[in-house]
Amino acid sequence: MKSKMIILMILASQFSLASNLMAASSAVREDTSMYLVWAFLSMCALIVIAQLMPAVLLGFGMIKSFFAGPKSLAKENATAKK
Repeated sequence: MKSKMIILMILASQFSLASNLMAASSAVREDTSMYLVWAFLSMCALIVIAQLMPAVLLGFGMIKSFFAGPKSLAKENATAKK
């Protein structure tokens, strides 16, 4: 009887260790939200790009007008007065 109890205690301890090891492994875990995560990240990227486009266009316009100088402004004012 005593030997059966020892064998049962050893088996119980081995099974409890195995269950903890299986719970910690990533092979058992299923991740089905991958498509939703990518859809959310792509929507965030679209929002950022939509906000950056006007800023970039405004920056190019400012640089263009800086290098064009007052010559083009004088021509525009002269044609507007006629």
